[in-house]
Amino acid sequence: MADSPAPELIRNMEFVKRRVQDLASLPTLPGIVRAVVAMMDNADAGPKDVAELVSRDQVMSAKILRLVNSPLYGFPGRISSVSHALVLLGFNVVRGLVLSMAVFDHFSSRTPGLWGHSLGTALAARALARQLGRKDAEEIMIAGLLHDLGKVVLAHLFPNHYNLALTVAAEKRCHIAEAERHVFGANHTLAGAWISQAWHLPARIEDVMVFHHTPRAAKTVASDAALVQMADAIARALGLGDPGDPIMPPVDGAAIDALGLSDRQITETIAAVDMEFKKGADVLAGEMDSSNGK
Repeated sequence: MADSPAPELIRNMEFVKRRVQDLASLPTLPGIVRAVVAMMDNADAGPKDVAELVSRDQVMSAKILRLVNSPLYGFPGRISSVSHALVLLGFNVVRGLVLSMAVFDHFSSRTPGLWGHSLGTALAARALARQLGRKDAEEIMIAGLLHDLGKVVLAHLFPNHYNLALTVAAEKRCHIAEAERHVFGANHTLAGAWISQAWHLPARIEDVMVFHHTPRAAKTVASDAALVQMADAIARALGLGDPGDPIMPPVDGAAIDALGLSDRQITETIAAVDMEFKKGADVLAGEMDSSNGK
């Protein structure tokens, strides 16, 4: 049987942008994603609203509770309700976890390796933030989970073309963002910006999605983007998941240096992330397998 011909290159940024924005419109989204996105845009929404929303969705509730009771968090004692998780982790973190898991559940069947890479990046971002004594380490973890959302969206909308981008990256041994630009006329950071703007995600998360390859260009907290860039590099170095390209993209040395991490702290982080990922991988792989019907 002859191979299927490769799809023609799109190379039309405005066309891709319209498709991403159409996908991001609320009527096209499944119930839990639609509800969480609407809550992101509601300034009056609070912890009680998140708890009620998740508790009404038995599958999502079970996923969140399984996650917060896993070795990835290591809380003493069992957390038996979403409300309890909210007390321990905070409103923004639980809301971000719900959105992350709902989005990956719905969109990631064509990029299964990307979940592992995103999880590894999230764990590394949290570990680096803790090394720096930051109080918002759990929120940085959410930014790490969502940093490559643009890849998930492009692969969902244009599966054959995204496979072509992966092939280009492998054959040319170039960064996936370069291959995406070759195929689409846009890359995953732009796609992340478009969907973030459509969903009114927090500016910090949008900045990480857009600037994790160019952290000094970030508009809000440049250190967030730099942390996630460093975390992305750690996840790649450890071989956690599949980011979609065979090479390590360049790291902004000045932005990383500005974080003030010592070599010892980076070494400790790498060891901790490797151990954490191995502890939690079975739990989270099970979540993604069940969500994709395996």
